[in-house]
Amino acid sequence: IALIVGGSMVVGCHRSPEERIEHISAKIASKLDFNESQKGLLKEIADEMKKDFAEEKALRRSKFDEAKSLLLADALDTSRVKSLFRERQARMDEKVDKYLEKISALHKTLTPEQKKEIIEKAEKFQKHFE
Repeated sequence: IALIVGGSMVVGCHRSPEERIEHISAKIASKLDFNESQKGLLKEIADEMKKDFAEEKALRRSKFDEAKSLLLADALDTSRVKSLFRERQARMDEKVDKYLEKISALHKTLTPEQKKEIIEKAEKFQKHFE
């Protein structure tokens, strides 16, 4: 599921991030023929992603502005650049932990057929990068 969600985030660039999340969630639910319970769990994940994206928006802007300042400086402050990357990674690690709990709950409800479909989609997606 994470592969599908992550990979699908690169499509539909003409949509807002929130619209992409909605579109991808609907597509996942449709392609995997989710039941109402599964749709509810997926909606919880999507809603949380939209909330997190909105909260991160201002932070991303400020970090981008800081990165521009670093690039415009006469000498690159490599320790600050490393620090920015570490901060970003720490935020991502927090999100992984949070989403894995929700994805695990959804995973428990998947049928063998749905799991097979996810594997097929992931393999197809992987071929794009070979």
